[in-house]
Amino acid sequence: MRITHASLAAAPLCLLLSTASLADTVVMKSGDRLSGSVVTLQDDVLTLDTSYAGKIPIKWSEVASLETTGTARFKLRDGTVMQAQAKAAADANVVLRSGEIITTSPIALTDVAYINPPPEVTGEGLSMSGRANLGFSANRGNTDNSQLMYDVEAVARGIDNRFTVGAMGEQKDEDGQETARNNNAYLKYDHFFSKKWYGYANTSFEEDRFKDLNLRATLGVGSGYQFFESELQNLSLEGGITYVNEDFDTGEDQGFAAGRWAIRYDRFLFGTTTQFFHVQEGLVSVEDPQDFLWQSQTGLRFPLIEDLKATVQYNIDYDNNPSGNAKKTDSAYIMSVGYAW
Repeated sequence: MRITHASLAAAPLCLLLSTASLADTVVMKSGDRLSGSVVTLQDDVLTLDTSYAGKIPIKWSEVASLETTGTARFKLRDGTVMQAQAKAAADANVVLRSGEIITTSPIALTDVAYINPPPEVTGEGLSMSGRANLGFSANRGNTDNSQLMYDVEAVARGIDNRFTVGAMGEQKDEDGQETARNNNAYLKYDHFFSKKWYGYANTSFEEDRFKDLNLRATLGVGSGYQFFESELQNLSLEGGITYVNEDFDTGEDQGFAAGRWAIRYDRFLFGTTTQFFHVQEGLVSVEDPQDFLWQSQTGLRFPLIEDLKATVQYNIDYDNNPSGNAKKTDSAYIMSVGYAW
């Protein structure tokens, strides 16, 4: 067989065209045409994985047509779930084809609620997510200190239930003397009454040696509202009542009822490369509003290699009525590396 220079020059073009022909196609109402692999559709945001920009979020309301080369899992707003291939149709419609037999009539894109939904959306199981971060620093010579920080959390989400368990803490030594040691473990259960509203029960256990706190144990109930819940962004607001029991080393032990509020927010920036997060929780004594405390963690998570991430965050722990001579505010700048799933 004779191979010409022209055929050699055309080979890369043919390969490019064949690769493009295998890609899913999204046509926007503006006329722009995007190719890639459809990852998911949640909360009216279509995520498309492209070779030229990674994963990009697309407003579903701005999509004019969708066509997939392979099958995906579709959930319609009427509750129908099917594994199908999408074929573009006129007037912002799509035809879903399942196997060689089942082909739907044209369906409005607005009637497609999810593509590749997580198992809790279809009620077929639990989705698991979480993280485990570890930060460590050590200095020797003119300065002799070391610091260890950890942060771990796991979440199991079902169609009506969500379970969260986690722990965080810090230990610091300077010139051979311990100067900081605090640990906090928590457990929480959420039951969803609707897509947005849920009730919760939670408990936590905290110690902080250098704030004279042997143990602070809490047990509470309340309700929450889930504004957003997806891979790209999450926002929830909670309020309820909590019983707090505090055991101090030298101060007076106490137990009291408190009002509780909590905010959890995270959002990916610049596509899906950098994640901003903010978590805040506060307790206010029912008997004495001047007796309150709150904690917050705010920061950014960056991808490193595959599921490894680097985290930079700023923590605040504020107690308006600390025991003994302890200061009201503790703060920390933390850099850590961890695994996310």
